[in-house]
Amino acid sequence: MVCKLAADGEVEWATRCRVQVQGSHESSIQVRSVDGDGAGHATGLLFSGNPSKFLQGHNVFGSDDLVTLMYDTFLVLCRALGLSPSLQEVRAVKRGDYPLSMVDINQSYELPTRQDVLAWIRAAEFKSRTRHGRPQMKGGTLYWGKTSQRWALKVYSKGEEIEASKHQLPDDLLSTPIPAWADNKLRLELRIKKKQLTKHDITIARDMTADRARELFSEYVRKLEMNEQVALSSEEQLALPQKLRSTYILWRSGEDLRHTLPKATYYRHRNELLPYGIDIAISRDVVDRSNVVPLIRVLEATPAGIPEWAFQQRLVHRSAAPIA
Repeated sequence: MVCKLAADGEVEWATRCRVQVQGSHESSIQVRSVDGDGAGHATGLLFSGNPSKFLQGHNVFGSDDLVTLMYDTFLVLCRALGLSPSLQEVRAVKRGDYPLSMVDINQSYELPTRQDVLAWIRAAEFKSRTRHGRPQMKGGTLYWGKTSQRWALKVYSKGEEIEASKHQLPDDLLSTPIPAWADNKLRLELRIKKKQLTKHDITIARDMTADRARELFSEYVRKLEMNEQVALSSEEQLALPQKLRSTYILWRSGEDLRHTLPKATYYRHRNELLPYGIDIAISRDVVDRSNVVPLIRVLEATPAGIPEWAFQQRLVHRSAAPIA
């Protein structure tokens, strides 16, 4: 515990520290005591972390079965910490009869290349919003409602993430097909916090079924409003280099620049205009104007399922396997 003592030795406040428990492939999860029986004994455990990553060693893909993930995580932690839960407690965890304070739900989308993933994110920074307002970019990740006490969305390149030191794959997973699979994946994540879970009548873990998780994910992704391509203001347009300004004007008029510009010029100008939220590869007259994540459809992204080799090589939790 961490305590603050007054000058006379009285404890002003105290808080229980979290204990880190190592899982498979160097991943870990945190747990600390909560509540008490009045005699100095805790009556509950608070889990914090990613059960998929704890059990699999990665979270590139995983199971939608929250209750089974947490049950297996609970058993590993009990062994690691030398805890002996009662049969009644074990059964309650297996059923999912315990409070749920926060949950993350995600989906990966497959684009042609990682460059297309990064272009999607750059464009979304300029041309998307939710009721939280415009998104915020931080370290390659785009957030909608980052500081919200209820729910938030974020998007990033999964290929880039697993190459970063903080989220790098364990050494024994680097030689698997996982890095190549993640390279062109756009990861969209939804975080729902306790207040919002309560609003949805989700108070205990078994309320969050796989079907409910998918429904909620779709519901919140539809809250993303994505307008057509960003139109630069006259001031921004004048600030463009002359070579890009004429290309932008042609694109805005509906010209298909693939057939207008030399190939090398086309790709060079496309890369230089992407930071402004303009992708000249997307014709102005074919942009989808609906609000159901048009960017994903325009860039021909498709939800990426768990590959068969992940089951064959036991790189994903058993509960992710489809029911025969």
